[in-house]
Amino acid sequence: MPLIRLLCTALTFLTRLPVARWSHAEPERLAQSASLFPLVGAIVAAVACAAAWLGHALLPAALTPWCALLAGIVVTGAFHEDGLADTADGLGGGVTRERRLAIMKDSRLGTYAAVALALVLSGKYLALASLSMPRLFAALYVGHVMARFSVLPLAAWLPYVRDSEAGNKPVADGIGAREVLLGSVLTAALVAPFGLTAIACIVASLVVIVLAALYFRSQLGGITGDTLGAANQCVELCCYLVCAALVF
Repeated sequence: MPLIRLLCTALTFLTRLPVARWSHAEPERLAQSASLFPLVGAIVAAVACAAAWLGHALLPAALTPWCALLAGIVVTGAFHEDGLADTADGLGGGVTRERRLAIMKDSRLGTYAAVALALVLSGKYLALASLSMPRLFAALYVGHVMARFSVLPLAAWLPYVRDSEAGNKPVADGIGAREVLLGSVLTAALVAPFGLTAIACIVASLVVIVLAALYFRSQLGGITGDTLGAANQCVELCCYLVCAALVF
């Protein structure tokens, strides 16, 4: 039961799935559940794959990737897309660290946010649209798993820079080497059946994670919840592009 409760804690944090009654409420427990984030990615991928399958059966083929993307957004409440938008506005529109952080807290959608969302979502759609159904399922699965894994090394490597946000800081600060190690083992086990595709996506994802860490450190001195969402989206897009590239 404790492991199930930790999984429900992770699901409550990252998705809109109705499992809160079985989850832990304490930030420390959420940090402990972080190693299960890749498994949450697999669950979100299952929903997206089911939506893609239904779309393929009932709608024109061009709408299949759109159904998968829509399902992923609905089940997560656009949690990560919101982080991408805020990060793009802050890093694109701010000159100083303080100004960037202030812009990222503004709920209004700016030009940089709109452009980032358009580019990332269209990139996902076009990459998935180039794949056959089996490869599309594989891309969705590996992409969602790797995207959730990306939170772990970034939270472990970089400090959380918003001291005033007591709700998020204990979670980010509680993710350390243990969570990264356990999450890495779980991620490897989840994507292993996809062989060379998984290896290529892992390598590409690690490159994106390292580049994101260097960029966030230089621009903000660390991470926020928004930047973790942005990294999530970039890693997911990267995996889809890798899967599309492997077809040719």
